[in-house]
Order: sequence, then C-alpha cells, then structure tokens
Amino acid sequence: MNVLFDHQCFTGLTYGGVSRYFFDLMSSFSSRSDIEFELSLRLSNNEYLNKASFSNHWRYQKLAHLRNINMAASLFNRMYSAQRVKAGQFDIFHPTYYHRYFLKSIHKKPFVITFHDATSERYGKIYPDVGEGLYEAKKQLMLQADRIISVSEFSKQEIVRFFPIDPDKISVIHLGTNFPNNTTNSSVSAPTDFPYLLYVGKRGLYKNFDTFFKAIRPILKRHPDLHLICAGGGIFSTEEQMAFQEAHVSQRVHYRPITDDNLFRLYQHAEAFVFPSLNEGFGIPVLEAFSAGCPVIVSDRSSLPEVASNAAVYFDPENQDSIASAVEQVLMDNALRNDLRQKGTERLKHFSCEKTAQKTLAVYQSLL
Repeated sequence: MNVLFDHQCFTGLTYGGVSRYFFDLMSSFSSRSDIEFELSLRLSNNEYLNKASFSNHWRYQKLAHLRNINMAASLFNRMYSAQRVKAGQFDIFHPTYYHRYFLKSIHKKPFVITFHDATSERYGKIYPDVGEGLYEAKKQLMLQADRIISVSEFSKQEIVRFFPIDPDKISVIHLGTNFPNNTTNSSVSAPTDFPYLLYVGKRGLYKNFDTFFKAIRPILKRHPDLHLICAGGGIFSTEEQMAFQEAHVSQRVHYRPITDDNLFRLYQHAEAFVFPSLNEGFGIPVLEAFSAGCPVIVSDRSSLPEVASNAAVYFDPENQDSIASAVEQVLMDNALRNDLRQKGTERLKHFSCEKTAQKTLAVYQSLL
C-alpha cells in the first residue's frame, strides 16, 4: 500500500498540533513494512521535519519572515502536490489540511480527511482569526472523502452537529505523543530556581489566557514566590505586558520559546500545567504533561475530559472563581499532586502514536 500525504500543514508553520500529528503518523509508518508513503513537499521550515528521513525538502529560514516568500513557498508546494496527485502513483491520498486544490485531479482515487476541531464553526464569527470561511471547504472535502478520521468522540459530535455528514462515515482515532522519546535531553535539572505554573501554546481568542490570568492574580499575590511561565505562543503583546504590570507581577510572568527538549523540562518541574481552553479537538498538551509527570488542571469543556478522564482537576473556564479554586487546590495539596502524577501516567497508557498509526492503517486498508 502506498499513501500520499501533501504539503499543507508543513508550509509556513515551524510548529503546530496538526503538523505534529502528521509527523508522528508518518514517523510510525516509517518503521513498518506493510505501508509505504510519500510526502509531497519541497519548501518548509517545519522543525519536526528536521528529524525526518522521509522528507526531501529545502529550508528557507533566512527568508521566512517575509510574507511574500511564504506565499510563494505555499504556491510552489501546492503546484508540486497537485502534480503528485495527478500522477496517481498512490493507493490512498491523505491531505493534511482543508484546501480543495486536488479535487479535480484525484479522479477515482480514494482519499481520507482528518477532522481536528470545529473551532472555526463555533467561534469564526466572534474571532475571524480562527478561520471563518473554512466551512464550505471542510463540508465539500468531508462529503467527497471516502473516510473521515476524527481525533476524538467530541470532534465526531461536532462534525455531525455542524455538517451534513453521515456518522457512519467517521472513524474516531485518538492521538498519541512521543514525549519524551522525541527529546534529546531528559535532564532532571530544573529550568528555574522558583516554583511556577505552566501555560503552553497560543494565548489569544478561545485559548482563554486573559480569563485564566485574571483568575490567578489573587493566587500570585498570596504566593509571592510563585511564578507563571508561558511556553510558546509568541512573545507577550503590549496589552499582556500592561496587564502584568497592573497586577504588579510583571517580574513573575515569563515567556519561554519552546523546543521539545526545553518544553519537556518545563513540564517536569512545574507545580502544575493549566489548560483553560474553551475548545480543543483533542488536546495534545494534556498527554505531554502526563508523559513528563506533571499535574494537570484543565477546562471541563470540549474533548478535554475525554482525554484526561480522572487524571486531572477540572474547572469552568468561563468562571474565574472556578479556575482559581482548582489551581489553589492543587498548589496546596502535595498528596493531590502526587496522585495526579500517578493517574496521568496510567491514563497515558491509553494513547500512543503506534495505536494511532495502526488504526489509521486499518482505515486505509478498508478502502482498498
């Protein structure tokens, strides 16, 4: 069996949940003898692919800050992928995002589409930056796809809620993580000399960082030795810096750019990882925290209870008192933190990249 993956999620972004999913999937496939695959990609600065023997692409890091260069790279990759689709030298096509460029060229070859979340459908009109306008592309692709993979039961329910799709066409396949196998340094040395809460990823819009920070301001005042580290998601905006200054905690809120190595260490030594998102299709950071033995405090919305199960303390992400209560509870109870670490380790056994790959392969085989 030969599968063709395309360029989409690896163009323009150095990191990201979708590109991590496809990188882990292809990495798992690369060690198997019952599947071959091709990644139709020529230009990319994606950091995950630095470790990949299966990608033959060129990097353009020195020009990546130029918008026109990124647009040109995306167009070039799309043209190359369109050629590979038209050549038809594959059994299954698996596009890595929602562009419809290939539909006129794929003819009768089967293709599978992965649905990650309905964030653009839920919040697109409130937050246009999350991708309002994707609806028609998603709908057409899912209607024409031979099979849809949903990364959670929650996301499957979202498909049925927002799109005219037969539920029987959807296969739920949970994600996994290779943390810490994809790190080169699992040193136990602490990255800081102060206790801290950890926040990971983007902070804007439905990620709900502003509400989270307002909720923990009183906690930071009650615990003058406690800090907050925000890993990834870009440097702090002017508005964020002003909020930290107004709360008199600007010296205790820190931004850290992330690599797999330093992110693993940040999880390892945090008092807790807090995930206040209003909407997640799956929630890979929860598994990352579990793998590093980090206590998890998480929103009770979307897919997060499905993933974390009994291995987390939950809160209402729109209620500041609920957030503060959950965080304070974990901070003040060492036995609870140890219990969460143990439960997280047990919960992680339900998820693996190998399971994801095996179930995905079964979907491909069902179409041949």
